[in-house]
Amino acid sequence: MPEIVALLRIPPSGMSTLYEQVLAAGFLDWLAILTSLAYVWLAARDNNWCWLFAAVSTTAWAWQSFFVYGLVSDGFLQLFYLVMAGVGIWRWRGSKVRTEQVGRDDTGLLDTAALPPRTLATIRRMSRREHLAVIVGGAVAGHLLYYLVSGVFTSVATFPDAITTAFSIITTFLLVWRRLENWLYWIVIDAVYVWIYLGTGAVLFAAMMIINIGMAIYGYANWRREMKVVNTRT
Repeated sequence: MPEIVALLRIPPSGMSTLYEQVLAAGFLDWLAILTSLAYVWLAARDNNWCWLFAAVSTTAWAWQSFFVYGLVSDGFLQLFYLVMAGVGIWRWRGSKVRTEQVGRDDTGLLDTAALPPRTLATIRRMSRREHLAVIVGGAVAGHLLYYLVSGVFTSVATFPDAITTAFSIITTFLLVWRRLENWLYWIVIDAVYVWIYLGTGAVLFAAMMIINIGMAIYGYANWRREMKVVNTRT
């Protein structure tokens, strides 16, 4: 735990840079940051509106990644997120269980008899095979993306940018498919992005990723609690 805290701690010089970037941030910076935070918060709350904020955020963030920070892989990742925002809206539509919308029996437990047939296709745990597929697939795809980007584009932090991009793409599918452990992967990915953004001088975005780590922890706890409620009477 101390090592993780040390990784996420912004040095004094970084705090000065953060203050300067807060003052210098333009409209697109704040649009990307605030809508991204809203997206993660609503996703952690299991709210379908998260995908609308995701679409706005990724559009603004793609522009910043391509033309301001020189993170080519991250720029393409934002375009992918834009497409996945539409997929997420379709995939989540009618698939969630809202405990306040369903009946409860005399003991206060969830009355699954009151649930429509399709609503039980909700949050699920990942199997060992799925974890293995994510880890191996992310590593292979990240290396392939690295060789592609390094051979075609001039990019900053090419290798870690490519690896985090590959894992972010896979983890986005886990979020859309409503796998509980997607939040655990986001914690690791966002921690690496803190390091990447600090290395490129984007202290403001690094600070946002630290906030995202906190919301990912909350998202995991909230989804786990919701999953337990739904499965109480199944």
